[in-house]
Amino acid sequence: MRLSREEQETIITYNEAETLAAIYTHNRGLQKQLNRLCSERPADVRLIRTVHDGAAVEYLVPKTWLKIRPPRTASEAQKTAARLALQRARNGV
Repeated sequence: MRLSREEQETIITYNEAETLAAIYTHNRGLQKQLNRLCSERPADVRLIRTVHDGAAVEYLVPKTWLKIRPPRTASEAQKTAARLALQRARNGV
């Protein structure tokens, strides 16, 4: 059964009593990252289940790893300085 894009969710759940968070996702990029972390840090990250014929996975991760970061915003002066530095690097100066 093929799921619509709206049905292909990423769900993060945790509670205050436990130290782990469950991440259920259809997102391929996130799946690759979680799979790599599971291989590199098996004591911290665990694969719980694979569902929908491998289209979705669920992992347990430490909830201290979860962060919400707003995008960085650069000032016009910073953008101009970066643009000039890039031009100098391209010109070999």
